[in-house]
Amino acid sequence: MPRQTYAVILAGGGGTRLWPASRRRRPKQFLALAPGGRTLLAATVARVRPLMPLERVLVVTAAEQTPETKAALPGLPADNLVVEPVARNTAPAIALAARELLRRGAGDAVMAVLPSDHLVADESAFQRVLEQALSAGERHLVTVGIRPTRPETGYGYLEVGTRKDGAASAVERFVEKPDLARARQYVEAGNFLWNSGMFFFRADRLLAETQRHLPEVAAALDGSYADGPAISIDYGIMEKAEDIWAVPGEFGWNDVGTWTALADVHPDDPAGNVRVGGPLLALAAARNVVVGEQLVALVGVDDLVVVATGDAILIAPRSRAQDVRAIVAELEKRKMDSYL
Repeated sequence: MPRQTYAVILAGGGGTRLWPASRRRRPKQFLALAPGGRTLLAATVARVRPLMPLERVLVVTAAEQTPETKAALPGLPADNLVVEPVARNTAPAIALAARELLRRGAGDAVMAVLPSDHLVADESAFQRVLEQALSAGERHLVTVGIRPTRPETGYGYLEVGTRKDGAASAVERFVEKPDLARARQYVEAGNFLWNSGMFFFRADRLLAETQRHLPEVAAALDGSYADGPAISIDYGIMEKAEDIWAVPGEFGWNDVGTWTALADVHPDDPAGNVRVGGPLLALAAARNVVVGEQLVALVGVDDLVVVATGDAILIAPRSRAQDVRAIVAELEKRKMDSYL
């Protein structure tokens, strides 16, 4: 592993797929959905601690989310909170963190850029993959690709070739979210990985690639950050740059993309009901996912998602958990901003 490494945790996102618990000012990284009652953000930071001290963990967040971030990470040094004046997606946020490392004289440090709102079942396996990716990140632009366990249509994919450098394989192309038939082809082919959104590279290399592929973002770092474009690192840099490599990982990765994902990481009762939060009374009810602090009682219902907060309740079939975004869109259309 390189001598100098930093973890850069991206914690400024909004997110709409876990409404009504996730809101604009309290998105899902601040929700206590990790096992043990920890927030997703706190669980993310805890996972990297065996590899690097808290002094080398930077957290990028939006200005309006600063209080929540500090509350979730009380031990984080104040100088390690990198605040975006306005949200501009992942490419500007990562460049902002790289610029901070350059300011600290750590331009040659390898950054492990990690989302703050994912879950990992096997943390030891995750840390081994991180060590491999950090090592490859000294020489290349690196991502972690998750070995598919099913033909998933909700993720982007990476196609990897036969060239190897240690644990890393050369990425031939990034693939958009496929339909089911194509997803099955990818899984059967064996050389496709899920795009995890984790990236590894030297800070100075990332800034050079930003200058090359996103000069408007580079200019915004020196001028008005708010005037820069909002663009993801996938579209803005990784899909354009050469020398992209992937380290494959199998560690029980879960991006908590819908409420049903909680069934993969939380224990269930004998009827398959999953409860996160307060008590559940389930009579002749099976395979439901229930979230909230109140007592929830279910009678004779199966395969539902029930999420109760102080001012809103969501009830939906598990098969339509992806459609929560439609509720958020409708609330925006009706200008019901207090529920957003």
